[in-house]
Amino acid sequence: MDIILQPQVLVLILFLVFALLAIIGVPVAFALGISSICVILLDPRLTIWPFFQRSFYAIDSFVLLAVPLFMFTGTLMNNSKVTDKLIEFSRCIIGPVRGALAHVNILVSMLFAGISGSTNADTAGIGSILIPAMKKEGYPVSITVAVTAASSVMGVIIPPSLLMVVWSSITETSVAGLFLGGVIPGVLIGLTQMLTVGVLAKKDNYPRTAFPGFKKLLATSKHGIFALGAPVLIIGGILGGFFTPTEAAVAGIFYCLLFSALVYRQITVANLAKTCWETARITSLALFCVAMASIFGWLISYYRLPRMFMEFLAIENPVLLLLFSSGVMLLFGTFMDALPAMAILGPLFLPMIKQAGIHPVHFGVVSVVALALGFITPPYGLSLLISSKIAGIPMTKALKETMLFFGIAVLVIIAMILFPEIVLGLPRLLAPKFL
Repeated sequence: MDIILQPQVLVLILFLVFALLAIIGVPVAFALGISSICVILLDPRLTIWPFFQRSFYAIDSFVLLAVPLFMFTGTLMNNSKVTDKLIEFSRCIIGPVRGALAHVNILVSMLFAGISGSTNADTAGIGSILIPAMKKEGYPVSITVAVTAASSVMGVIIPPSLLMVVWSSITETSVAGLFLGGVIPGVLIGLTQMLTVGVLAKKDNYPRTAFPGFKKLLATSKHGIFALGAPVLIIGGILGGFFTPTEAAVAGIFYCLLFSALVYRQITVANLAKTCWETARITSLALFCVAMASIFGWLISYYRLPRMFMEFLAIENPVLLLLFSSGVMLLFGTFMDALPAMAILGPLFLPMIKQAGIHPVHFGVVSVVALALGFITPPYGLSLLISSKIAGIPMTKALKETMLFFGIAVLVIIAMILFPEIVLGLPRLLAPKFL
Protein backbone atom coordinates (compact mmCIF):
# COMPACT_ATOMS: atom_id res chain seq x y z
CA MET A 1 0.00 0.00 0.00
CA ASP A 2 1.37 3.38 -1.05
CA ILE A 3 1.97 5.93 1.68
CA ILE A 4 0.59 9.33 0.71
CA LEU A 5 2.55 12.13 2.33
CA GLN A 6 0.82 15.32 3.36
CA PRO A 7 1.12 18.27 0.91
CA GLN A 8 3.01 20.29 3.54
CA VAL A 9 5.60 17.53 3.86
CA LEU A 10 6.02 17.22 0.10
CA VAL A 11 6.45 20.98 -0.28
CA LEU A 12 9.04 20.92 2.51
CA ILE A 13 10.91 18.11 0.73
CA LEU A 14 10.72 20.06 -2.52
CA PHE A 15 12.40 23.13 -1.02
CA LEU A 16 14.89 21.19 1.11
CA VAL A 17 16.16 19.13 -1.84
CA PHE A 18 16.41 22.26 -3.98
CA ALA A 19 18.27 24.17 -1.24
CA LEU A 20 20.68 21.28 -0.64
CA LEU A 21 21.50 20.95 -4.34
CA ALA A 22 21.99 24.71 -4.71
CA ILE A 23 24.29 24.81 -1.66
CA ILE A 24 26.56 22.06 -3.01
CA GLY A 25 26.91 23.91 -6.31
CA VAL A 26 24.44 22.18 -8.64
CA PRO A 27 23.28 24.69 -11.31
CA VAL A 28 19.93 26.20 -10.36
CA ALA A 29 18.07 24.85 -13.41
CA PHE A 30 19.17 21.28 -12.65
CA ALA A 31 18.44 21.74 -8.93
CA LEU A 32 14.88 22.80 -9.78
CA GLY A 33 14.38 19.82 -12.10
CA ILE A 34 15.89 17.21 -9.76
CA SER A 35 13.94 18.42 -6.71
CA SER A 36 10.72 18.35 -8.75
CA ILE A 37 11.37 14.78 -9.94
CA CYS A 38 12.05 13.67 -6.36
CA VAL A 39 8.67 14.94 -5.17
CA ILE A 40 6.82 13.53 -8.19
CA LEU A 41 8.32 10.08 -7.49
CA LEU A 42 7.40 10.31 -3.79
CA ASP A 43 3.75 11.10 -4.53
CA PRO A 44 1.86 8.00 -5.79
CA ARG A 45 -0.90 10.25 -7.11
CA LEU A 46 1.47 11.65 -9.75
CA THR A 47 3.27 10.10 -12.69
CA ILE A 48 6.44 11.29 -14.40
CA TRP A 49 4.44 12.63 -17.36
CA PRO A 50 3.67 16.04 -15.78
CA PHE A 51 7.42 16.64 -15.72
CA PHE A 52 7.60 16.42 -19.52
CA GLN A 53 4.24 18.05 -20.18
CA ARG A 54 4.80 21.09 -17.99
CA SER A 55 8.34 21.68 -19.24
CA PHE A 56 7.06 21.59 -22.82
CA TYR A 57 4.09 23.85 -22.10
CA ALA A 58 6.37 26.36 -20.37
CA ILE A 59 8.41 27.06 -23.50
CA ASP A 60 5.66 26.39 -26.04
CA SER A 61 4.73 30.06 -25.98
CA PHE A 62 4.55 32.57 -28.82
CA VAL A 63 5.41 35.37 -26.40
CA LEU A 64 8.62 33.62 -25.31
CA LEU A 65 9.85 33.63 -28.90
CA ALA A 66 10.69 37.27 -28.23
CA VAL A 67 13.41 36.20 -25.76
CA PRO A 68 15.94 34.83 -28.30
CA LEU A 69 15.02 37.59 -30.73
CA PHE A 70 15.78 40.43 -28.31
CA MET A 71 18.88 38.57 -27.20
CA PHE A 72 19.99 38.32 -30.83
CA THR A 73 19.61 42.09 -31.14
CA GLY A 74 21.86 42.77 -28.15
CA THR A 75 24.51 40.31 -29.30
CA LEU A 76 24.37 41.75 -32.83
CA MET A 77 24.99 45.24 -31.45
CA ASN A 78 28.10 44.09 -29.61
CA ASN A 79 29.51 42.05 -32.49
CA SER A 80 28.82 44.83 -34.99
CA LYS A 81 30.59 47.47 -32.86
CA VAL A 82 27.41 49.53 -32.58
CA THR A 83 28.13 49.91 -28.85
CA ASP A 84 31.27 51.89 -29.72
CA LYS A 85 29.15 54.38 -31.67
CA LEU A 86 26.71 54.81 -28.78
CA ILE A 87 29.61 55.51 -26.42
CA GLU A 88 30.98 58.12 -28.83
CA PHE A 89 27.58 59.81 -29.04
CA SER A 90 27.14 59.75 -25.25
CA ARG A 91 30.56 61.32 -24.67
CA CYS A 92 29.53 64.21 -26.91
CA ILE A 93 26.28 64.72 -24.98
CA ILE A 94 27.84 64.62 -21.51
CA GLY A 95 30.59 67.09 -22.40
CA PRO A 96 33.45 68.14 -20.10
CA VAL A 97 31.70 67.51 -16.75
CA ARG A 98 33.67 65.94 -13.93
CA GLY A 99 33.34 62.15 -13.98
CA ALA A 100 32.16 62.28 -17.59
CA LEU A 101 33.09 58.68 -18.44
CA ALA A 102 31.10 57.36 -15.50
CA HIS A 103 28.09 59.38 -16.67
CA VAL A 104 28.66 58.06 -20.21
CA ASN A 105 28.63 54.52 -18.82
CA ILE A 106 25.16 55.07 -17.35
CA LEU A 107 23.77 56.93 -20.37
CA VAL A 108 24.95 54.26 -22.81
CA SER A 109 23.29 51.59 -20.67
CA MET A 110 20.01 53.49 -20.92
CA LEU A 111 20.32 53.72 -24.71
CA PHE A 112 21.49 50.12 -25.04
CA ALA A 113 18.57 48.91 -22.90
CA GLY A 114 16.13 50.44 -25.35
CA ILE A 115 17.42 48.09 -28.05
CA SER A 116 18.52 44.82 -26.49
CA GLY A 117 16.68 44.37 -23.18
CA SER A 118 19.58 42.22 -21.96
CA THR A 119 21.65 42.89 -18.85
CA ASN A 120 24.46 40.48 -19.70
CA ALA A 121 24.88 41.91 -23.21
CA ASP A 122 24.99 45.40 -21.71
CA THR A 123 27.62 44.47 -19.13
CA ALA A 124 29.88 42.61 -21.55
CA GLY A 125 29.56 45.03 -24.46
CA ILE A 126 29.83 48.32 -22.60
CA GLY A 127 32.12 47.09 -19.84
CA SER A 128 34.74 45.71 -22.22
CA ILE A 129 35.14 49.22 -23.69
CA LEU A 130 34.50 51.63 -20.82
CA ILE A 131 36.13 49.79 -17.90
CA PRO A 132 39.62 49.90 -19.52
CA ALA A 133 39.00 53.51 -20.64
CA MET A 134 37.96 54.60 -17.14
CA LYS A 135 40.96 52.83 -15.59
CA LYS A 136 43.26 54.57 -18.06
CA GLU A 137 41.87 57.99 -17.12
CA GLY A 138 42.49 57.36 -13.43
CA TYR A 139 39.09 56.35 -12.05
CA PRO A 140 39.19 54.01 -9.02
CA VAL A 141 38.85 50.46 -10.33
CA SER A 142 36.14 49.67 -7.82
CA ILE A 143 33.94 52.55 -9.04
CA THR A 144 34.40 51.54 -12.71
CA VAL A 145 33.12 48.05 -11.86
CA ALA A 146 30.27 49.32 -9.67
CA VAL A 147 29.00 51.84 -12.24
CA THR A 148 29.17 49.31 -15.10
CA ALA A 149 27.39 46.58 -13.15
CA ALA A 150 24.73 48.82 -11.58
CA SER A 151 23.87 50.67 -14.80
CA SER A 152 23.46 47.38 -16.71
CA VAL A 153 20.45 46.57 -14.52
CA MET A 154 18.46 49.04 -16.64
CA GLY A 155 18.71 46.51 -19.50
CA VAL A 156 15.80 44.56 -18.02
CA ILE A 157 13.82 47.59 -16.79
CA ILE A 158 13.74 50.03 -19.70
CA PRO A 159 11.75 48.39 -22.52
CA PRO A 160 12.11 46.10 -24.31
CA SER A 161 12.86 43.78 -21.41
CA LEU A 162 13.53 40.04 -21.57
CA LEU A 163 12.42 39.55 -17.97
CA MET A 164 9.15 41.37 -18.61
CA VAL A 165 8.44 39.10 -21.57
CA VAL A 166 8.98 36.03 -19.38
CA TRP A 167 6.95 37.57 -16.54
CA SER A 168 4.10 38.21 -18.96
CA SER A 169 4.17 34.57 -20.06
CA ILE A 170 4.20 33.27 -16.47
CA THR A 171 1.55 35.57 -14.97
CA GLU A 172 -0.51 36.40 -18.11
CA THR A 173 0.09 40.13 -17.64
CA SER A 174 0.06 42.52 -20.61
CA VAL A 175 3.53 42.84 -22.15
CA ALA A 176 2.73 46.32 -23.46
CA GLY A 177 1.59 47.40 -20.00
CA LEU A 178 4.78 46.06 -18.42
CA PHE A 179 6.96 47.70 -21.08
CA LEU A 180 5.36 51.12 -20.59
CA GLY A 181 5.33 50.69 -16.82
CA GLY A 182 9.10 50.13 -16.83
CA VAL A 183 10.00 53.37 -18.63
CA ILE A 184 9.78 55.86 -15.75
CA PRO A 185 11.31 53.53 -13.11
CA GLY A 186 14.20 52.75 -15.48
CA VAL A 187 14.84 56.43 -16.19
CA LEU A 188 14.57 57.24 -12.46
CA ILE A 189 17.21 54.64 -11.63
CA GLY A 190 19.46 56.02 -14.37
CA LEU A 191 19.07 59.62 -13.16
CA THR A 192 19.67 58.72 -9.52
CA GLN A 193 22.80 56.81 -10.55
CA MET A 194 24.06 59.86 -12.47
CA LEU A 195 23.29 62.08 -9.47
CA THR A 196 25.29 59.70 -7.26
CA VAL A 197 28.21 59.74 -9.70
CA GLY A 198 28.06 63.54 -9.72
CA VAL A 199 28.37 63.66 -5.92
CA LEU A 200 31.21 61.11 -5.91
CA ALA A 201 32.99 62.93 -8.75
CA LYS A 202 33.00 66.19 -6.83
CA LYS A 203 34.00 64.50 -3.57
CA ASP A 204 36.84 62.38 -5.02
CA ASN A 205 37.87 64.73 -7.83
CA TYR A 206 37.20 62.40 -10.78
CA PRO A 207 38.87 63.41 -14.07
CA ARG A 208 37.19 65.54 -16.71
CA THR A 209 36.90 64.63 -20.38
CA ALA A 210 37.51 67.25 -23.07
CA PHE A 211 34.40 68.28 -25.00
CA PRO A 212 34.88 67.09 -28.62
CA GLY A 213 33.01 70.07 -30.05
CA PHE A 214 29.60 70.71 -31.62
CA LYS A 215 30.75 69.48 -35.02
CA LYS A 216 31.51 66.10 -33.50
CA LEU A 217 28.20 66.16 -31.63
CA LEU A 218 26.27 66.68 -34.86
CA ALA A 219 28.29 63.99 -36.62
CA THR A 220 27.53 61.41 -33.92
CA SER A 221 23.89 62.38 -33.44
CA LYS A 222 22.81 59.75 -35.98
CA HIS A 223 23.96 57.09 -33.52
CA GLY A 224 21.65 58.48 -30.87
CA ILE A 225 18.79 58.69 -33.35
CA PHE A 226 19.43 55.07 -34.28
CA ALA A 227 19.40 54.00 -30.63
CA LEU A 228 16.18 55.87 -29.88
CA GLY A 229 14.56 54.62 -33.08
CA ALA A 230 14.62 50.97 -31.96
CA PRO A 231 12.43 51.34 -28.84
CA VAL A 232 10.14 53.73 -30.71
CA LEU A 233 9.64 51.08 -33.41
CA ILE A 234 9.18 48.24 -30.91
CA ILE A 235 6.97 49.95 -28.34
CA GLY A 236 5.13 52.06 -30.90
CA GLY A 237 4.42 49.01 -33.04
CA ILE A 238 2.97 47.11 -30.07
CA LEU A 239 0.86 50.04 -28.82
CA GLY A 240 -0.38 50.84 -32.32
CA GLY A 241 -1.53 47.27 -32.83
CA PHE A 242 0.89 46.68 -35.71
CA PHE A 243 2.97 44.03 -33.91
CA THR A 244 2.68 41.45 -31.22
CA PRO A 245 5.70 41.54 -28.84
CA THR A 246 7.34 38.69 -30.78
CA GLU A 247 6.73 40.37 -34.12
CA ALA A 248 8.09 43.62 -32.67
CA ALA A 249 11.28 41.76 -31.71
CA VAL A 250 11.64 40.58 -35.32
CA ALA A 251 11.11 44.16 -36.53
CA GLY A 252 13.81 45.26 -34.09
CA ILE A 253 16.25 42.73 -35.56
CA PHE A 254 15.61 43.93 -39.12
CA TYR A 255 15.99 47.52 -37.95
CA CYS A 256 19.38 46.79 -36.34
CA LEU A 257 20.53 44.70 -39.32
CA LEU A 258 19.59 47.46 -41.74
CA PHE A 259 21.41 50.21 -39.89
CA SER A 260 24.42 48.04 -39.04
CA ALA A 261 24.79 47.08 -42.68
CA LEU A 262 23.97 50.37 -44.42
CA VAL A 263 24.98 53.04 -41.91
CA TYR A 264 27.80 51.46 -39.90
CA ARG A 265 28.88 48.86 -42.49
CA GLN A 266 29.99 46.48 -39.76
CA ILE A 267 27.97 43.38 -40.71
CA THR A 268 29.95 40.41 -42.03
CA VAL A 269 29.14 36.75 -42.49
CA ALA A 270 31.49 35.94 -39.61
CA ASN A 271 29.67 38.46 -37.37
CA LEU A 272 26.28 36.97 -38.17
CA ALA A 273 27.50 33.40 -37.60
CA LYS A 274 29.03 34.39 -34.26
CA THR A 275 25.87 36.24 -33.26
CA CYS A 276 23.63 33.27 -34.09
CA TRP A 277 25.84 30.87 -32.13
CA GLU A 278 26.03 33.10 -29.04
CA THR A 279 22.29 33.74 -29.12
CA ALA A 280 21.47 30.01 -29.42
CA ARG A 281 23.83 29.13 -26.56
CA ILE A 282 22.52 31.75 -24.14
CA THR A 283 18.86 31.28 -25.11
CA SER A 284 19.00 27.51 -24.63
CA LEU A 285 20.26 28.01 -21.07
CA ALA A 286 17.63 30.64 -20.29
CA LEU A 287 14.68 28.66 -21.68
CA PHE A 288 15.86 25.42 -20.03
CA CYS A 289 15.82 27.34 -16.76
CA VAL A 290 12.26 28.55 -17.47
CA ALA A 291 11.15 24.97 -18.28
CA MET A 292 12.54 23.52 -15.04
CA ALA A 293 11.25 26.40 -12.95
CA SER A 294 7.77 25.99 -14.41
CA ILE A 295 7.60 22.39 -13.12
CA PHE A 296 8.72 23.58 -9.71
CA GLY A 297 6.09 26.33 -9.82
CA TRP A 298 3.40 23.88 -10.94
CA LEU A 299 4.11 21.64 -7.96
CA ILE A 300 3.82 24.65 -5.67
CA SER A 301 0.38 25.37 -7.13
CA TYR A 302 -0.61 21.67 -7.14
CA TYR A 303 0.01 21.41 -3.40
CA ARG A 304 -1.83 24.71 -2.85
CA LEU A 305 1.11 26.49 -1.31
CA PRO A 306 -0.22 29.93 -2.40
CA ARG A 307 -3.41 29.32 -0.41
CA MET A 308 -1.43 28.16 2.65
CA PHE A 309 0.85 31.15 2.20
CA MET A 310 -2.12 33.54 2.10
CA GLU A 311 -3.63 32.03 5.25
CA PHE A 312 -0.30 32.16 7.06
CA LEU A 313 0.65 35.72 6.12
CA ALA A 314 -2.78 37.37 5.97
CA ILE A 315 -1.32 40.67 4.71
CA GLU A 316 -4.16 42.75 3.30
CA ASN A 317 -2.49 46.16 3.16
CA PRO A 318 -1.29 46.63 -0.45
CA VAL A 319 1.81 48.65 0.52
CA LEU A 320 2.94 46.14 3.15
CA LEU A 321 2.28 43.24 0.79
CA LEU A 322 4.34 44.81 -2.00
CA LEU A 323 7.14 45.64 0.44
CA PHE A 324 7.15 42.05 1.69
CA SER A 325 7.05 40.49 -1.80
CA SER A 326 9.82 42.82 -2.99
CA GLY A 327 11.94 41.87 0.02
CA VAL A 328 11.50 38.18 -0.76
CA MET A 329 12.45 38.77 -4.40
CA LEU A 330 15.51 40.78 -3.42
CA LEU A 331 16.53 37.86 -1.19
CA PHE A 332 15.95 35.24 -3.91
CA GLY A 333 17.86 37.37 -6.40
CA THR A 334 21.01 37.19 -4.31
CA PHE A 335 21.45 33.46 -4.94
CA MET A 336 19.29 32.66 -7.98
CA ASP A 337 18.89 33.89 -11.55
CA ALA A 338 15.86 36.09 -12.11
CA LEU A 339 14.17 33.66 -14.55
CA PRO A 340 13.66 30.71 -12.16
CA ALA A 341 12.99 33.11 -9.29
CA MET A 342 10.09 34.75 -11.10
CA ALA A 343 8.71 31.36 -12.19
CA ILE A 344 8.60 30.31 -8.54
CA LEU A 345 7.57 33.55 -6.84
CA GLY A 346 5.20 34.97 -9.47
CA PRO A 347 2.51 32.27 -9.11
CA LEU A 348 3.09 32.21 -5.34
CA PHE A 349 2.33 35.89 -4.75
CA LEU A 350 -0.12 36.57 -7.61
CA PRO A 351 -3.28 35.31 -5.80
CA MET A 352 -2.44 37.46 -2.77
CA ILE A 353 -1.75 40.46 -5.01
CA LYS A 354 -5.10 40.13 -6.77
CA GLN A 355 -6.94 39.72 -3.47
CA ALA A 356 -5.29 42.88 -2.11
CA GLY A 357 -6.46 44.87 -5.17
CA ILE A 358 -2.97 45.59 -6.50
CA HIS A 359 -2.73 46.10 -10.26
CA PRO A 360 -0.86 43.20 -11.94
CA VAL A 361 1.25 45.63 -14.01
CA HIS A 362 2.28 47.49 -10.85
CA PHE A 363 3.21 44.22 -9.15
CA GLY A 364 5.00 42.95 -12.26
CA VAL A 365 7.22 46.00 -12.76
CA VAL A 366 8.11 46.23 -9.05
CA SER A 367 8.95 42.52 -9.05
CA VAL A 368 11.12 42.71 -12.18
CA VAL A 369 13.09 45.66 -10.76
CA ALA A 370 13.59 43.83 -7.45
CA LEU A 371 14.74 40.64 -9.18
CA ALA A 372 16.98 42.60 -11.55
CA LEU A 373 19.01 43.85 -8.58
CA GLY A 374 20.10 40.24 -8.08
CA PHE A 375 22.47 40.81 -11.00
CA ILE A 376 24.64 43.00 -8.75
CA THR A 377 24.28 41.24 -5.37
CA PRO A 378 26.55 38.33 -4.39
CA PRO A 379 26.74 35.41 -4.33
CA TYR A 380 24.91 35.34 -7.69
CA GLY A 381 25.62 38.88 -8.96
CA LEU A 382 26.31 37.93 -12.58
CA SER A 383 26.74 41.50 -13.85
CA LEU A 384 29.04 42.34 -10.96
CA LEU A 385 31.03 39.17 -11.67
CA ILE A 386 31.39 39.98 -15.40
CA SER A 387 32.44 43.57 -14.67
CA SER A 388 34.98 42.40 -12.09
CA LYS A 389 36.45 39.88 -14.53
CA ILE A 390 36.86 42.59 -17.18
CA ALA A 391 38.54 44.89 -14.64
CA GLY A 392 40.74 42.07 -13.32
CA ILE A 393 39.80 42.45 -9.64
CA PRO A 394 37.97 40.22 -7.13
CA MET A 395 34.25 40.93 -6.90
CA THR A 396 34.58 41.79 -3.20
CA LYS A 397 36.79 44.83 -3.94
CA ALA A 398 33.92 46.60 -5.71
CA LEU A 399 31.21 45.45 -3.31
CA LYS A 400 31.11 48.60 -1.16
CA GLU A 401 30.57 50.94 -4.11
CA THR A 402 28.11 48.55 -5.74
CA MET A 403 26.00 48.39 -2.57
CA LEU A 404 25.73 52.20 -2.69
CA PHE A 405 24.01 51.96 -6.09
CA PHE A 406 22.00 48.97 -4.85
CA GLY A 407 20.68 51.03 -1.93
CA ILE A 408 19.66 53.87 -4.23
CA ALA A 409 17.76 51.43 -6.47
CA VAL A 410 15.98 50.02 -3.40
CA LEU A 411 14.82 53.56 -2.58
CA VAL A 412 13.39 53.79 -6.11
CA ILE A 413 11.52 50.51 -5.53
CA ILE A 414 10.05 51.90 -2.30
CA ALA A 415 8.95 55.04 -4.18
CA MET A 416 7.33 52.84 -6.85
CA ILE A 417 5.40 51.01 -4.14
CA LEU A 418 4.30 54.15 -2.30
CA PHE A 419 3.41 56.03 -5.50
CA PRO A 420 1.88 53.55 -8.00
CA GLU A 421 1.58 56.25 -10.68
CA ILE A 422 5.35 56.04 -11.19
CA VAL A 423 4.58 52.68 -12.80
CA LEU A 424 0.97 53.04 -13.93
CA GLY A 425 0.94 56.69 -15.00
CA LEU A 426 2.46 56.24 -18.46
CA PRO A 427 0.41 53.12 -19.39
CA ARG A 428 -2.79 54.87 -18.28
CA LEU A 429 -1.89 57.94 -20.32
CA LEU A 430 -0.74 56.26 -23.54
CA ALA A 431 -2.42 52.84 -23.63
CA PRO A 432 -5.15 52.31 -21.04
CA LYS A 433 -6.49 49.38 -23.09
CA PHE A 434 -3.44 47.33 -22.08
CA LEU A 435 -4.17 47.71 -18.36
